[in-house]
Amino acid sequence: MQRISRREFVKRTAVTGAAFTSFPALLAACGESTGANKVSKLVVAAVQGNEDGPLKKVVGNYKSQTGIEVQIVEFPYDSLFSKLVTTFQANDSSYDLCMMDDPWMPKFGTMGALQPLDSNFGFTRDSDIPTVVYDVGTWPPPHGPVPPTEQSKAKHLYGITIVGNVEMFMYRSDKSSAPNSWDDVLKNAAKYNAANFYGYVIRGKATNPVSSDSLPILWSFGGNVFDDSWKVQLDSADSITAVDFLTRKLKQYAEPGAANFDAAERSQAMATGKAYQSTVWPGEITGIVEDPSVSQVKGKVAYIPIPQGPSGKGLGMMGNWLLGIPKGSKNGPAAADFIKWMLKADNMRNYVAQGGIPIRKSILNDASLAAANPYFKALAASFDAGPNWRPRTDQWGAVETSYGTAMNAAVAGQLTPQAAMQQAASQIRATMKGAGYPS
Repeated sequence: MQRISRREFVKRTAVTGAAFTSFPALLAACGESTGANKVSKLVVAAVQGNEDGPLKKVVGNYKSQTGIEVQIVEFPYDSLFSKLVTTFQANDSSYDLCMMDDPWMPKFGTMGALQPLDSNFGFTRDSDIPTVVYDVGTWPPPHGPVPPTEQSKAKHLYGITIVGNVEMFMYRSDKSSAPNSWDDVLKNAAKYNAANFYGYVIRGKATNPVSSDSLPILWSFGGNVFDDSWKVQLDSADSITAVDFLTRKLKQYAEPGAANFDAAERSQAMATGKAYQSTVWPGEITGIVEDPSVSQVKGKVAYIPIPQGPSGKGLGMMGNWLLGIPKGSKNGPAAADFIKWMLKADNMRNYVAQGGIPIRKSILNDASLAAANPYFKALAASFDAGPNWRPRTDQWGAVETSYGTAMNAAVAGQLTPQAAMQQAASQIRATMKGAGYPS
């Protein structure tokens, strides 16, 4: 499950650095021996929490098979980002691998902070792994708007997903069939709303929480933060309609105090039988909603991709955690071998047994795993649907602060949907213009 610090965290620094490739990595790219088998230890900078828990449980197997110890050095979410930035600036060799939240890729890609996995270490795309998983670890981004300073750069793969987060939808399947559209969601919210039972749960806390909760609705209604030319779209008619749908129509049937709800409160409301439906991340499912020691509704909740909106699409949001190799690591080939080991099907199955969230289609669609992992089918379908990622700019921290603050005000009833989006759009235009983007 995503940690609260992650949801509230924003960084606005913009630091650039020169790309660097180690000599051993160049040898690996040429197919020559690098002495990787002489490495005795790899050090991983990891986020502390549910995201790295399964990783800690499988690294012992890697040592048993290779003789190489994998040391996990944990940091809270915000501290990890800061530590990685200072490490990359100094071209420090302290870490051979790093866990990265996918919205950090624009920052680290712009800095030239990572070693390319494709050209240096021979990584190629596996058809059993969704295309979008490779795309989210590629810089510059292979589709969508590209930051002005990055448009002339060659695309390379810099990160591989090890936590396959995509935002999905959950509902009480003991009460109704699955909603096909957001109109169905609204109808069900009205039908099942009752005293002490919320027809819909809004994750409305300011900045990242409400941003994450609302963006799939915004996209499904045809709205967006930017168009492909970095023109701000939040004050467009489609965007305002989406915000009105969430903060006025659905809010009628939502929990009291929705402007203060985060993911922990949302999943607790579902798990304790106080709510009918909401969006959800895989970590909330495994950690709370389907945990028999916590949940009163285990077996009564079903999971589906984000419902369709007026755009004709239902678009979930990527929240992947990736592994990358810092440019300063002196053990690049061995670090790359560890990533390849993590991706092997048998190793990923063991990772799943330890609570990991997989990315292989064959595992997500394995019927023998469905009972223990009831969200796998929905996650596979969500990957197939082509989930969106947050805009690929190193200004995203500032952008999300403006958008998430305005959205929170709309959820709280302090601003109308139109006023909220006009406020956010104005602030974001100023931010992007100041960073050299088209105004």
